[in-house]
Amino acid sequence: MSNKAIILLIIFSLSLFFQNAFSQISPPDKNYIEKISKADQRNNSKKIKGTKTNIGKEYDLKYHRFEWFIDPSVLYIKGSVTSYFISTQSNINQIQFELAFQMTVDSVRFHNSNINFSQDTNDILTINLGVSLALNSFDSLTVYYKGVPSQGSGFGSFIKDVHSGTPIIWTLSEPYGTKQWWPCKNDLSDKIDSIDVFVTAPLGNRVASNGLLISEVQLGANKVFHWKHRYPIAAYLIAIAVTNYAYYSDYVPMGNDSLEILNYIFPENLSIVQSQTPNIIPVMQLYNNLFIPYPFIDEKYGHAQFGWGGGMEHQTMSFMGNFSFDIMAHELAHQWFGDMISCKSWHDIWLNEAFATYLSGLAYEHLDSTFGYWEIWKNNKIAHITSLPGGSVYVYDTTSVSRVFDSRLSYSKAAMVLHMIRWTIGDSAFYNGIRNYLNDPLLAFAYAETNDLKTHFETSSGKNLTEFFDDWFYGEGYPTYTIQCNYMPNNEMEIIINQSQSHSSVSFFEMPVPLKFKGMNKDTNIVFNNTFSGQSFLINPGFKVDSIFFDPDRWIVSANDNVIMSVREKPIVSNVKISPNPVNDILYIEANNHKINKVELINSSGFIQNILFTKTKFNSFEVDFNYCKKGVYFIKIYTEDGIIIKKIVKI
Repeated sequence: MSNKAIILLIIFSLSLFFQNAFSQISPPDKNYIEKISKADQRNNSKKIKGTKTNIGKEYDLKYHRFEWFIDPSVLYIKGSVTSYFISTQSNINQIQFELAFQMTVDSVRFHNSNINFSQDTNDILTINLGVSLALNSFDSLTVYYKGVPSQGSGFGSFIKDVHSGTPIIWTLSEPYGTKQWWPCKNDLSDKIDSIDVFVTAPLGNRVASNGLLISEVQLGANKVFHWKHRYPIAAYLIAIAVTNYAYYSDYVPMGNDSLEILNYIFPENLSIVQSQTPNIIPVMQLYNNLFIPYPFIDEKYGHAQFGWGGGMEHQTMSFMGNFSFDIMAHELAHQWFGDMISCKSWHDIWLNEAFATYLSGLAYEHLDSTFGYWEIWKNNKIAHITSLPGGSVYVYDTTSVSRVFDSRLSYSKAAMVLHMIRWTIGDSAFYNGIRNYLNDPLLAFAYAETNDLKTHFETSSGKNLTEFFDDWFYGEGYPTYTIQCNYMPNNEMEIIINQSQSHSSVSFFEMPVPLKFKGMNKDTNIVFNNTFSGQSFLINPGFKVDSIFFDPDRWIVSANDNVIMSVREKPIVSNVKISPNPVNDILYIEANNHKINKVELINSSGFIQNILFTKTKFNSFEVDFNYCKKGVYFIKIYTEDGIIIKKIVKI
């Protein structure tokens, strides 16, 4: 066999290897964000009172020891929470926690004695210490309690359910639900430095929780499970799940060692899930390489199956409703963004959800070179964002859980804001800025706000991003571009970029605008620094251009964009109707009083597609999209008055 043949065989074998290696990557599910956000919206859309920000200001939590008895067949919890704290004020004689009024406090122990306490209907537990603590005093107390956690108008935060007839109890406390099942300081300012979780459950059950499983000890007809977690954790990320789990581990190679991924799965789903969870291994390796190593590397990562269709990023053990590639990638990303660094306010929930959503897209970008899922992912997000004209990424109303976890704004638009920051400042500054954000000693294993991330991006890039954040983060809507392209002598072209906005809160979106020019078997990409509508640029691509494509790589959130070539005094674009867009089967083109000479369909790589065009009148065409793959295309319409190029999305 010749050397050339051997090389070709190796290349072919490698291509098969990589195709098989990532054959389990499922196509992006355009509805997966809806599934995840609905898990976080279980309180429905009602207005609620959030955590009381004045509760717990007098102390800094250091440690919790949880001791609970839970039978998954009974909606009930009984146990105790021991809290170690340091006083942050002088002469402290009271400690307050949040605890739902429906829960019954049996007693509070402090310095080996029972002390007085009171509960009010505002869900505040006030504990009278009987002594005054000096500033920086280190002390502890234990609350003994029991009760039936409220299920609220939705499912509540402590949920009794069944799977295949088997009972399960699991928790999901984000954003305000922690107080429904244990006495807590449920704000976004004080992470607990470490926790121990002891859960006693009837034999036949297993308990999933944060950190490492230290022991399981049988006591008669029950078993006690001890989980230990030694990293700072926000109260809403503490979780348990109790049912008849089957379990197994996958392992991620990390240098000379490996990281355990512990999976707690419903027995009836074990065989299929065992084929899905290994897909998280290359994703974990990707995130380690792009950012910093897994933040909780001394313990584990894991999945625990529960009864929602989405997932919840409980620290070191995500609770999973299903094990699709994008949901697993999303929840894993939260371990860096949301768990290691948590948002300081629900106004800034995007610091959690934008990254988790965008990183699931990066997993497609880096791990799939066969199916074009990265392009589909971007198209899905842009279509989702532009399905309505308004809405900001910043959450102005945090009393509405449905707004905090709005899938279009806090997930899709937020993720694409990160994508556009990457486009604006470049890959090097983007990734360096994120790594610096994660390594910031004031933020790591603590809380952050939007300005912290913005500052790191500005420092890494040397660019002022205030205008960008005013438009895309605090402002609403998105732009629509009309690109007028006028031919000039000697292959020169005049490019005029016009922009309109979908919402009045933004007068203009300043963005670098990419155009792709093709002609004479050549092509080139040119980026225009567009700072106002009607801005004109004179360029020379170096060849005669016959096609121009707006934003071919999908860097900008925009909709209904048009490219008009050889524009005469009266632009014809307003007289050409193209519908529906996005299209599923048949696209209709009609030009009022303008003769259409020819129509071409061009894919996002610039190649003309073979497709059926039916001319119904001198000014009308029907285009059959039934045999086109999903993705972005460009319709090139030749009329007697010029050429129009319009972006089309096939769904």
